[in-house]
Amino acid sequence: MSERHGWRRVFRQAAWEGETMLDRFVAYNARMTGDEVAFGSLSRKRSYALLEATVSRLAHALEGLRSLNLCRVAVQCPDTWRHWALTLALGRLGLVSASLSNGDVSEEELATLRPDLIILHGPGGLLPGEGRLALGEDWFSRALANVEDDDASCYYPPVPVERSAPCRAALASGTGREPHLLELSFGEVEEQLHRIIYHDMVEYFTRMGRGQSRMVGKPQLLCTVGPQSLSGFLMMGAALAGGTTLRSSDAQNIGTEVMQAPALMIVMTPVHLRHLLRALPPQGRPMSHIYLSIVGGRLSDSLLKETTERFTPHVQVVYGTDESGLVAAMPADQRRSEDDVGAPLPWVDVEIVDAGGNRVPAGEVGEIRIRGGGVVRGYVDDNPAAEQRFRDGWFYPGDRGFMSARGGLHLRGRMDALVNAGGAKFDLEVVEDILRSETRIRDVGVFMMTDGQGQERFYAAIVSHESFDEQALSARLRKRYPALPPVVMIWVPEIPRTQEGHVDRRRLEATLKDYIQRGLHRGQA
Repeated sequence: MSERHGWRRVFRQAAWEGETMLDRFVAYNARMTGDEVAFGSLSRKRSYALLEATVSRLAHALEGLRSLNLCRVAVQCPDTWRHWALTLALGRLGLVSASLSNGDVSEEELATLRPDLIILHGPGGLLPGEGRLALGEDWFSRALANVEDDDASCYYPPVPVERSAPCRAALASGTGREPHLLELSFGEVEEQLHRIIYHDMVEYFTRMGRGQSRMVGKPQLLCTVGPQSLSGFLMMGAALAGGTTLRSSDAQNIGTEVMQAPALMIVMTPVHLRHLLRALPPQGRPMSHIYLSIVGGRLSDSLLKETTERFTPHVQVVYGTDESGLVAAMPADQRRSEDDVGAPLPWVDVEIVDAGGNRVPAGEVGEIRIRGGGVVRGYVDDNPAAEQRFRDGWFYPGDRGFMSARGGLHLRGRMDALVNAGGAKFDLEVVEDILRSETRIRDVGVFMMTDGQGQERFYAAIVSHESFDEQALSARLRKRYPALPPVVMIWVPEIPRTQEGHVDRRRLEATLKDYIQRGLHRGQA
């Protein structure tokens, strides 16, 4: 063998004894259908064969990390292809991986995730420093020189690990104000992938049976929920495990991407959907090759109507969390109300309970709790408040809802979005929906805070570049909540959101605190 090939070991059957799960699926797809596209976009396509060869090379180049006894390795890389290649290479080495969002990452998030090493590649984001490995273009050029010519019989074999060994780490912040650390073992990741693939298969054949699917060939996946969240990682991982194509796009080109793609499954939050609809031609017509799943928030009837008229008739609503995985899903055109998310999936139990933890009758609103397959064991941190989310074998996601007499789950907002003012209760998410009904408002986040005079008031952070009738908007609010106090409006460039798509009220409060205390705001509804 040449020196360049001298590191390689024969890829023998024993390599499959390891439980490096997702990496193993990708290797299988490379062997069976290597020419199929693994990653695609408007500008480039890369096959499963090239993905497997690239993962093998990167595993060799990073092999020295195994001797460092690293507990957790995080990756920050804006390029989707290289991000996943690095992640899969870490899995091949038996190391625990995590993904960081592109751009700034808070000290609080890093302190909770506690990575022993951060691999950096690409512009922006974190700066090089202690505990950070910056990989430049020269490094990739050397590591991947002539990679397309590699012989599959000599790929770097997976490092054998136990199914119970940790595999994937991520932060979850959708259930409260503080980020918490989640960690899944190799076996748990594999089980979650199987559940997602099962759900996608049932949903596909259901549409076929109802005559709603004209899908020809294998669908591709465009997921706007990033791999830094556990849900995003698992949804994209399930696509790779199933041998489909992961598509990527930036905000500027997503409209063109979805219009030119073949059969395409899209997973996005309602916030991302609004941005996508604005990127489409104003007189756009629904496209039958698009299959849309909405996660991370309630899909309003008005947004659904616009979606089916201008984008696609195939819309599914999905409920789940990073901590519980998929919980419920249903076609949007079959729901009885906009809070309906369908019957719980077979592997989970869902109950609605009162403040004392007692089950409430069908139709009565209470707190949702979940147990069963897919629910994580708990958070991997020492925050005492985290224990309140996992009690007596149940996970409490912080959502309100009710079960119908037919067994369907209905969501009624977040527990922390229900506030009390002057003896009356108001749902901040409902207030946001009413404000958002003004078409000139692009986005909004509502919160309560004490002003400079010590009075607790309602504030609405507004994203809008146009003027609108504030009095008319106030009338809409009072029609729904006659006792609602005045809502002070503050114009902002964007609304901060959690990974799950919820308004990050804590960040809003922190950002606008000084502004409010000095009384610089204007306008109210």
